[in-house]
Amino acid sequence: MDASALYICDLDGTLLRSNGALSKFARDGLNKLLGADFRLTVASSRATPAMRALLAGVELRLPVIEFNGAFISELESGRHLASNVLSPSAACAAVEAILATGADPVVSTWDGSHDRVHFGHRLNEGTSWYVEEKRAYDDPRLRLCGDLLKVAGQEEVASVIGFVRDAEAARLGERLRQTVGGEAAVYSAQNYYCPGWTEVQVQHRAAEKGAAIPALLEACDAVGADVIACGDHLNDLGLFAASTHSIAPANAHPTVLESATEIVGSNDEDGVVRHLLDWHADPE
Repeated sequence: MDASALYICDLDGTLLRSNGALSKFARDGLNKLLGADFRLTVASSRATPAMRALLAGVELRLPVIEFNGAFISELESGRHLASNVLSPSAACAAVEAILATGADPVVSTWDGSHDRVHFGHRLNEGTSWYVEEKRAYDDPRLRLCGDLLKVAGQEEVASVIGFVRDAEAARLGERLRQTVGGEAAVYSAQNYYCPGWTEVQVQHRAAEKGAAIPALLEACDAVGADVIACGDHLNDLGLFAASTHSIAPANAHPTVLESATEIVGSNDEDGVVRHLLDWHADPE
């Protein structure tokens, strides 16, 4: 294990088990690594309030990549150190396209002083899961909103998300790509925790984990360090491409498995943490 490297781990499907929780073993293992002064942080499509709840008890001190790279932020305070947000025109176009599906999108923003997660009254099963998961850990960003289009035009938009049935995801993704043009990127991922529903997300094209690495290295005072990346899904491919060494758990998407330098035990076996601990014990 290279103690001078920066270790960047995804959360869902990588550090978290399939139930969406971090095991005691993983928590203790991460703290052992952090206590040995290894530079380790996380990169996730989630935001810092969720990271703090899911990683409670883990002594992470470095900035994190949140919203796939829309922000580089301090984990504890949530203060943004760098940002890649949608233009008002792209954000409004994405909101309009998702409104046309019959369910309201979720619009995550920075209003100049606070992070917000705006949601409407028309909730399908997927959107309801998304909102209720955040209510469960008292996410202070949640705001019921009667005019999502107005919000998209006035606040800095990190992400616009629509939930659709799996069979409808490709159609919505294509409609959004045609609508938002080259400035924004559209990502689709089947939801781990709400089967049958796909999360279709629109973000700035530069809001991508691999593209966020230079800003993260600067924020971590680690410019020039090797990057060792751990991830499981398609939004981790950019992270892998920008890393020196990449590690995927056995449950990873087939394309991610093909791209990884190493494949370890599954997330439900805490494979990534076990592997990092083995490296720590026997760096050769």
